[in-house]
Amino acid sequence: MPFLFSYICDLLQKLEDNRTARSGVKTPTAIIQDWFQFHKGLLHRDDFNTAALLSALLPEKRTDRVYNIREKKLQILIGRGLILGRSRIAQLGRWTRPEAGVDLAECVEGILKETPNPVPIREVTVEEIDGLLHSIAAACRFSSPTVRSSGIGNSGSTPAEQELAIGDLYRRLPARDAKWLTRMILKNYEPVVIDPGTVYRCIHPLLPAILKVQDDLTVAGAILDKQRRERTVTGRNELAHYLKPTLGVKVGRQTWIKGRSIKHCLGMVHGRISCEEKLDGEYCQIHIDLSKGKNCIQIFSKSGKDSTKDRFKLHDAIRESLQLGKPTCPLTKGCILEGELVVYSDKEHRILDFHKIRKHVSRSGSFLGTAQDSQPHPWEHLMIVYYDILMLDDTSLLSVKHSDRFQKLKDVITVVPGHSALVKRILIDSDRRTAKSDLRRAFAKCITARAEGLVLKSDDPYFDFDTMRRPYRCCAIKLKKEYIGNFGDIGDFAVVGARYDAARAKAYNIPRLKWTHFYVGCLENKEEVRRFGKTPKFVVTNVVQLNKSQLETFVAYVNPESISAAENSAIILRVEPGIDEGRGPVMIFPTPPVVDLRCFSFDKEGNTGFWSPRFPVVNKVHCDRTFRDVISFEELQELATQEKAMPPPEDSQEILNWIATLEVAEPPSSQSTLASMTSSQRSSAQGRSTASPSPSISAAPQTGRHVRSGATSVTAPAISMGSSVTLGRSRIFNDQDENVDGDGDDNDEIDMHARDGNLPRKRPVETSEPDINHGNKFPRLAPGHSVANAGSSSGVLREPLTEIHPSTQRGNQPITASKQPNLVQTAASQPASVSAALAWSPPSASAPALAPVSAAAPSMTRRRRCPHLPVSCDLSSYSILLSPSLAQPSYVEYLLRDHGINSLITDPDDWKAERYAGTKRLILVEEEKVEATHTFLKLIENMDFKKKDNIEHQYIPVFDWRVLEELKVEERNKGRDSETPDERFAIALMQKMTFGEIWRPYWKGLV
Repeated sequence: MPFLFSYICDLLQKLEDNRTARSGVKTPTAIIQDWFQFHKGLLHRDDFNTAALLSALLPEKRTDRVYNIREKKLQILIGRGLILGRSRIAQLGRWTRPEAGVDLAECVEGILKETPNPVPIREVTVEEIDGLLHSIAAACRFSSPTVRSSGIGNSGSTPAEQELAIGDLYRRLPARDAKWLTRMILKNYEPVVIDPGTVYRCIHPLLPAILKVQDDLTVAGAILDKQRRERTVTGRNELAHYLKPTLGVKVGRQTWIKGRSIKHCLGMVHGRISCEEKLDGEYCQIHIDLSKGKNCIQIFSKSGKDSTKDRFKLHDAIRESLQLGKPTCPLTKGCILEGELVVYSDKEHRILDFHKIRKHVSRSGSFLGTAQDSQPHPWEHLMIVYYDILMLDDTSLLSVKHSDRFQKLKDVITVVPGHSALVKRILIDSDRRTAKSDLRRAFAKCITARAEGLVLKSDDPYFDFDTMRRPYRCCAIKLKKEYIGNFGDIGDFAVVGARYDAARAKAYNIPRLKWTHFYVGCLENKEEVRRFGKTPKFVVTNVVQLNKSQLETFVAYVNPESISAAENSAIILRVEPGIDEGRGPVMIFPTPPVVDLRCFSFDKEGNTGFWSPRFPVVNKVHCDRTFRDVISFEELQELATQEKAMPPPEDSQEILNWIATLEVAEPPSSQSTLASMTSSQRSSAQGRSTASPSPSISAAPQTGRHVRSGATSVTAPAISMGSSVTLGRSRIFNDQDENVDGDGDDNDEIDMHARDGNLPRKRPVETSEPDINHGNKFPRLAPGHSVANAGSSSGVLREPLTEIHPSTQRGNQPITASKQPNLVQTAASQPASVSAALAWSPPSASAPALAPVSAAAPSMTRRRRCPHLPVSCDLSSYSILLSPSLAQPSYVEYLLRDHGINSLITDPDDWKAERYAGTKRLILVEEEKVEATHTFLKLIENMDFKKKDNIEHQYIPVFDWRVLEELKVEERNKGRDSETPDERFAIALMQKMTFGEIWRPYWKGLV
């Protein structure tokens, strides 16, 4: 039985009315559920077409259908269909004027309210509209091959007949239904937003699970209709066995989550995790069906479109990697693979930037946005990087855990350098105490390698159809530096113009709104403007949109003067054809306001020819700055060029700098840090000026201000130990500064992150010129005590970002008491005389630090106090020996200096000198370098250190150096939870057992 279109309009109108209702407001979910309950008799019929209903309720999901009809063309078709005169056509075009406050759909509704259509003999049905739209899409070359090959529907065979059919529909619809038909054709129901998950569950509880495996509304609807008729499936777990991926039908993707910090990421995973390099390419889901012979390859894009023909240059790489057509081919029927399409350069031996792809991949047969690009070079070609397998020879792998899937992927793929590869990854055990430092280290190496980020995957199945499952199970976590703190800030941009979009304005629901899209740009003649007052020339780099609260704030606090583009003579604009698909600003701001932008990277948009921020987002609107302060076009290009530059060597200091920077940016575990500040602390923090990074500092934790000073370096920041630098919401303090970081006052700036968009938010006071020391962040050891001279390895990460075989030295499991190598004589095997040594207490849990034992000891002279627990931290009273096998001695030295230890010891003979006799001793080693550590500790044991009486043997505790990372974080949090040194001391005493728990996992024994 046909389903009337008016039923759909009933639901949509209720949702729209509910947005503006003052009483009796219901949640959209409740309205949708009530609507489905009311029509359940029709929806449960065996002849009901589920796909047609889904296409009507969620038109934006039909990415396989492209109608090539936008507002202007649809206005013409409606005018012809309703046979409107000149004055009525002018009324229909009111949607182009911001002062009208209506979109095209409301204009159509207004006209049909004034002159309604006669009552139709035959009412319009959902199936009729679905057939017409399908026939229109079948005639458009940008639709998917499946839609185009399905033929022309019954509604018409030529474009002219299809246009007449659209007009016929409008003549049979009442005013309200014509409004919603207009929005359906435009695939935008705004201001109404329908949650797809609610619709799926209301149609059938199994539909969400079906769409996971068959990510196609038409196919999933047909499967559900068949299941409903046959009544064979009754539960999700049965469905998991019944359904499996089908060659030729795209499989849905896993849920992707953004990781906001190292701690946040580790809180969402469990057990062993695969830490994969995230590539900046295009997603490919590759279906191989050997029954089709030479045409066995089918490629789906992220949106679900079939892009097999557009990516034909990738086919040879796929054939070679799978040995298709050869006796060595590992497949018997086919497979489904996931990978990333990138461009590889044989000349540079590396993967090229994202914008290079458009030269090699067409869009429905057309190369778009390549007017400013160079021709494809002979040494450039497409490459596929595989990272998952979903089906192998008619066997579904969706319920197989990730480690087994990746092993099967390695068995199937033949790596061809430069043409096909497996994703680079490392394995991290998230249950180990070192997981945080391991992940931080891998992420730092990823950043310095100029990679896009990391993808973290627990060892879970691809999908889990169970109703009772762990949160974040079967999810992939994206970790990019731009997700953390202020690492994505790039600087100030000028808002030079704007345009109005009627449909978008309806979603904002802001009275008398004049702008929805804003054009931001850089000064091309910054020096001439500032020195000689010449007419400013701006290069438009991006078009940005604001959320509702941001836009309300912009209108209330800024509301700049605007003139039409034809009247503009105040500023000169350069708008390349690739900006905003060729649309230019309709209104110009003669005095452009200034906004602070952040982005994820830089890219060369099509038909522009220059670097511009990729996915820019407005952070703040500045009321105290003028367009003369914005970043210049030259500075932007230099900043982007250096960020895209070749990465430094693996032993670069930049890796160590980034490790420390990420640690500082980590949010504290205590949620009451700001709440515990006293009034005096708040006022002092508000009045304190924060130094900006220097020109030599990278874009890592930028606040965006240094860009105006000419900063262009993209290396990690070199933080001086004597300076105070804002990094996200954390800071590094000097000896005198022990206050908790706080927000300063500046009523002239509007923070767009404020929850209440109508109220200005305060920000820290910042200087516009850099004034910090640019020395290395981690001071080098003295020449006479160089760890490198003692035979240490280079300061690189413990393993490269590549696959770690289970048989490697590191392994995947934590080292337990039974598995731990016998590096030293452990406590259990010591004689009774060592009982006193076993009572060793962690330095951070001990009583207040005592005076130095010997004034001559280098590590005891001019002793500093710990900045986090200055009274109770006793680590600086220890004499600490570093193993020469430490992988990162500079980083370890940095951590120790933070506890007041200014001089470190690497020579055991020097450590045994008389000036150290009787001091409390401690040894830090590299846990994973077993042989080197064993040799070193044997040397220490043979030296037979004595106690102060020079008679009894002094047993020295040995720890892995990573305890310093955990200790620093814990002490910093404990120190922040209190307001006075006495309070901090009391807290430290109460937490003695807690600190002991921190040290215990890193205990290696006694020597």
